[in-house]
Amino acid sequence: MARILIHVQHLLGTGHARRMAAVAAACAEEGHDVTLASGGPPLRLATGSARLVQLPALRATDAGFRTLVNDQGMPVDEAWRARRRDATLDLFDAMKPHLLIVELYPFGRSMLRFELEPLLERAQKIARLSSIRDVLQRPDDSRAAARVEAARAFDAILVHGDRDFLPIEASWPDCAALAGKIVYTGYVPGDAGQAASGRDEIVVSVGGGAAGARLLGVARALAAARAHAGERWRIRSGDGAAAGSAANPFVIDEPNGADFPDLLAQARVSVSQAGYNTCVDLLRAGCRSVLVPFAEGREREQTIRARAFADAGRAAIIAETDLDARKLSAAIDAAPRPPVNRIACDGAAQTAKLLARWL
Repeated sequence: MARILIHVQHLLGTGHARRMAAVAAACAEEGHDVTLASGGPPLRLATGSARLVQLPALRATDAGFRTLVNDQGMPVDEAWRARRRDATLDLFDAMKPHLLIVELYPFGRSMLRFELEPLLERAQKIARLSSIRDVLQRPDDSRAAARVEAARAFDAILVHGDRDFLPIEASWPDCAALAGKIVYTGYVPGDAGQAASGRDEIVVSVGGGAAGARLLGVARALAAARAHAGERWRIRSGDGAAAGSAANPFVIDEPNGADFPDLLAQARVSVSQAGYNTCVDLLRAGCRSVLVPFAEGREREQTIRARAFADAGRAAIIAETDLDARKLSAAIDAAPRPPVNRIACDGAAQTAKLLARWL
């Protein structure tokens, strides 16, 4: 039995933490002693028999990560950073892991360098792996080359995606220089969830916060106009914002729930953004879908992923800047029926098996 330490930080959404929780649970299922150290706001995560350790919580107040605050909502200072660093290093020393997995770094999370660089230094004598999703947000300047160079210090880069569907070079071409270190695990699905009651509905889903506000507003207006006997809509928002009873009896407006994967499997059409977790659920559900990728500021991750879906005949796309009720209505009616899924979606289990290479 090996001791494995996994470090993850979520700053806005929860996708990073939930993906690594699934990996931690799969590694524990293989018989390893696994600890998941989570640095974002506390979450209820499905970690199986893996241990969840909450580090002093840090979050971002905006999509540009310009302001980082602690669990009291106060901007973090050097004293707070020192406490967070010491908590992480104390965990490492107490656990004495055989293998360390750091999520996203050095391709992202540069604001955590104060903590991660000492952690990686402490872990020099054990295997060190970087875990990344299928698409990365590449900086536009020389930092991209510097981060690729920093990645050479890792024993491997685990890409939670499928090379044949969406190679990491599509978002960060410089990663071609790391070919010998890159290992694809397949996509990491979330929990199987619960059985859903909805059937043959147009299912609209967005994450929490302001990121999905425009899609949510357009979808609600369109649902009010289109929903009638024979066409039912179910609108879900990650934080339940403005959810409640709709005037139209054929529209259900509610917070998201654990039955979401099954709901997609029974849907007539899915309308959503193109985040990692949602797209993995779409792959497994095999339903028709319309993707409206979040693209505020310099964000390109969801646009790249959505384009891969469209190129594979798996979705229709509407750019966020072009979104209106007329275009959304037309896209729903024209959404393609996706081909049989042959894209690897067993990434948690495969990651757990792959770790034997470095243990």
